[in-house]
Amino acid sequence: MNHLKRRIRGFTLVELLIIIVIIAILALIVIPRLMSATRRAKESTMRENLGRIRQAIMRFQADTGVYPATLPDIVASGTPNGWVGGAAVPVMSNTYRGPYLQSSGYSDHPGIPLNPLDPNRPASVATSWDYDPVSGNVNVNSSIAGNTVEDNVPYAQL
Repeated sequence: MNHLKRRIRGFTLVELLIIIVIIAILALIVIPRLMSATRRAKESTMRENLGRIRQAIMRFQADTGVYPATLPDIVASGTPNGWVGGAAVPVMSNTYRGPYLQSSGYSDHPGIPLNPLDPNRPASVATSWDYDPVSGNVNVNSSIAGNTVEDNVPYAQL
């Protein structure tokens, strides 16, 4: 009787080793999935921010008839001399209905959304987004290397 009570109190070494092996196998399966979930969340935020910037550029162009010369022009206020920011073609303040983005962002231009994939965060607008004032196209800066987790598209091509 005394022998049975002592055996019931604890686990044997073999039982403990089996449990440790099972936990290790589960960890090998779960940890990589959690790591890619973090990356997917950053990519989702980046895509949303990129869409907001593109939408603001389209609203700027619809109001003024030209694309902004620089990204900070979409968050600028009208200037006293009647035109906005550094636009290549002067934009009259009576057609400019901006700022087109109002959110937290970069310290140098606080309306432009951050790029969570930028390794230099906090960074400037120039290191996170590539902008072409001729076509009005904005994209992820080509210096941010890598492909998306979901569809394997290079970030610079989103």
